Amino acid sequence: MKKYGAGACTFGIFMNFALFAAKLYVALSANSLSVYCDSVNNLLDVISCVLGLVAFILCTRLDDRQAQRLQSLCTFVIGLIITLTGVYFIYNGIQRTLYPAPITYSIIYVKMLTVTIPAKALMAYVYRRLNRGIDTSVLKALLLDSLLDCAITAFALIGLLLVPKAGFALDGAFAISLGGVITVTAVSSTLKEARHLIND
Repeated sequence: MKKYGAGACTFGIFMNFALFAAKLYVALSANSLSVYCDSVNNLLDVISCVLGLVAFILCTRLDDRQAQRLQSLCTFVIGLIITLTGVYFIYNGIQRTLYPAPITYSIIYVKMLTVTIPAKALMAYVYRRLNRGIDTSVLKALLLDSLLDCAITAFALIGLLLVPKAGFALDGAFAISLGGVITVTAVSSTLKEARHLIND
């Protein structure tokens, strides 16, 4: 379990950091809040993978019950981080809606964002394949997050395409929508793991 789990988390750390750097470049260059939120989400995914990696390493020193509780705790923390991220997106979206800012459109930015979607899909596929053999809540959480990220990036991409035509305030609305989806999904996962920790 340690070998596959640690390998998946290490893969996630490098991939998510690369995606974070690419999206942050686009966000700062285009002045797009929705893309910026998406980049921050990838940075927090790096932290989630680091937590998962630590959990898998520590699991080798624990018995099965303790290892399962540690994984649940790690999944709970990951869910909490994602929830706070969603709230942060909503707050910034409201600010951008109230105070719209101009956005710079470029086909290069669109292409860069488009490439990150299949990259996240690849991560989801890797997590799914590796989780078949070990069936751990940590990889399930990372898998769900990767699938959600595909939709989030697609949504941010649509926003980048529409904002110059529909108005700059739409960027804030997209950020609020992204934050809402992330928060609802993360809260559900977090509560599930919290109940598991309490009842175990």
